[in-house]
Amino acid sequence: MDDTAYTVEKLSSRLVAGIERRTCNADGRSLKDIPACWQDYLSTKAVARTPDRAKPTVMYAVYSGYTTDWTGEYSYLLGCGVTKADKLPKDLVAREIPAQTYAHFKAQGQMPDAVVGTWAGIWGSDLPRTYVCDFEIYDARFTDKNKPEVDIYVGIKEE
Repeated sequence: MDDTAYTVEKLSSRLVAGIERRTCNADGRSLKDIPACWQDYLSTKAVARTPDRAKPTVMYAVYSGYTTDWTGEYSYLLGCGVTKADKLPKDLVAREIPAQTYAHFKAQGQMPDAVVGTWAGIWGSDLPRTYVCDFEIYDARFTDKNKPEVDIYVGIKEE
C-alpha cells in the first residue's frame, strides 16, 4: 500500500470527549503513552461513561497542542464524538476538532502496524501541515477481521 496516497477534504468541526495524555514521538514516549491511553480508555469503560455521545458512536484519536512539529510534544486524546461536553466525568476531557482542510489517508491492514506505517509516511512527506489538529477515526471498519481500516486526517494549509 502507498502510505502517501491521500485525498484533500474540508471538514466541519466536531467535538470529542475522552482520556488525554501529553506525549512525544522523538523520545519514544508515544510508543508507551498511546497504548497506555487505549488501555485506560477501554479498561475504565470510558465510552459507556461518556454522556451525550454522538450517534453512531465512533472512536477518535485526536492529536493537538503541538509545541512544534511531529518531533515535539503534543496532546493525544482517545475518545468518542459527543454533541456537548458540559457533564463529563472528572477523568474525561473534551477537545474540538476544528473545521479546516485535511489530507485524508486510509490505513489498511494489520493494526496497529498499518496506522503506525501510515504515520511514518506522513512524517517523511512534505505535506504543508498546520500542526493545529490531526485525528484518526475508529469505526466499524476498524474491527473488520478481513480488511481492517482506519481513517487518518492531517490538518494542512490551503494552497
